[in-house]
Amino acid sequence: MRIPILAGAALAVAMLGATAAQAASPGYTTANVNIRTGPDIEFPSVGVIPEGDDIYVEGCLRDESWCDVRWDGDRGWVYSEYIAFDYRGDTVLLPDAGLSVFGIPIVAFAADRYWDRYYVGRPWYKERNRWYSYKWRPRRGWRGPPPGKRKPGWWRSGYQAPKGMRPPPERGWKRPARVERRKDTRDNQRYEQRDRGDGGRVRGGERRDGRGDGRGDGRGDGRGERR
Repeated sequence: MRIPILAGAALAVAMLGATAAQAASPGYTTANVNIRTGPDIEFPSVGVIPEGDDIYVEGCLRDESWCDVRWDGDRGWVYSEYIAFDYRGDTVLLPDAGLSVFGIPIVAFAADRYWDRYYVGRPWYKERNRWYSYKWRPRRGWRGPPPGKRKPGWWRSGYQAPKGMRPPPERGWKRPARVERRKDTRDNQRYEQRDRGDGGRVRGGERRDGRGDGRGDGRGDGRGERR
């Protein structure tokens, strides 16, 4: 009886691996958007993700207002409606399809655990006690998804884009072409190094696209300039 048991265990591991691989498939941003150290605009910004850059979505809050992502070796939180995926030959915004379609789990946020894992040594880490006790709030103006099957655009009724940002794109938006798009393998290697603590390079909040908080083109979430 041991062989069937072992075979069943191997199958379970394989299924878990497949689920994890699906959740880790890359999405991308549809605007220049801040990646923050927590799901609230008061949390410090790690940097600005340029429009169209690859990101890996690790999970989202239950109301799908914010998602925990990996980008360029960093980890942080981004507005869900500015995340898109290639799906059935089209660009689909994350809230339009829902987390289950892309194998994305629902996650919670605890500042102490999150910061101690990803931000040790970063400039803002010295203020960690302030953020450990900070009572972050549900996102103003955002409502959670309806039960059951959802219609694309369900969240747009009464929606207001974050201050300083254009609304998420409508159907027909095309991802910007980039001559030198970051290599996924490089991003994953750098992220894994940092997660293990074995020398992943830390760049101290440097704005990677040279555009500060994205205001060079009239976008951003209106808070990047304060960090």
